[in-house]
Amino acid sequence: MRISVHPLNDNPGSPVIVFGNALGTRVSLWSAVASRLADDYQIYLSDLPGHTFNEFDVIADFTIADLATGLVESMALHGVDRFAYCGVSISGAIGMTLALEHPEALTGLVACATNTRFGTAESWAQRIKDVTEDGTEGQLDDTADRWFAAGFLEEDIATGPLILTDLATMDDAAYIACSRALVKFDLGSRLRSITTPTLFMAGAQDPGCTPEVMAGMAEQVTGSEHVVIPDAAHLPMAEHPDIVFDHLQSFLAGL
Repeated sequence: MRISVHPLNDNPGSPVIVFGNALGTRVSLWSAVASRLADDYQIYLSDLPGHTFNEFDVIADFTIADLATGLVESMALHGVDRFAYCGVSISGAIGMTLALEHPEALTGLVACATNTRFGTAESWAQRIKDVTEDGTEGQLDDTADRWFAAGFLEEDIATGPLILTDLATMDDAAYIACSRALVKFDLGSRLRSITTPTLFMAGAQDPGCTPEVMAGMAEQVTGSEHVVIPDAAHLPMAEHPDIVFDHLQSFLAGL
């Protein structure tokens, strides 16, 4: 399948980084971090099906592995065969799948606020039912509690409300299609096979992909790094882009 991929800058000949967004967010999610890297890297923003760009029809039934393969094929159409990948949540799952099934394409992996499986079949069935009946707007309250650390939305910062507006206006079918892919996603114990240099990044207050969970994942990948972003939940790149940038810059410099 084809994946929407768009260059953020024009820096030919530089190392390539591809960023991947979270379920219910748009490609602008990483913009505050990605723009800080634009002088030294060629940056591409990859989209989840139907989330930001509508270049291709959203296929109703696909897997995380399909998204990983589609990204490799779509990047090749841009003339890019090797790249570092930085993905959060579902895109972190895409990144780990890339490392397992397309290691030749990756120079490095940043897996942010992610897991080897997400929720249960029952919890996803309920969420899909809720979105079918009430749209993504009905997910705002519960999602805000997962995405942002306590007090962040009360600060005078536009980032949080803008991201939640993106969720409220998300295409329901696109959200549901990606949710169905997550129902089937389960890496089990396969992380031990990853050989790509990897940085696992957790938010200190992430209620699902906790620092403890991600530390356990890092222990399974030989030579990997693990960092925790303070005062952040599931979207640390939105809450503390400066801290996330510092960690990314340090990790990427070592590749």
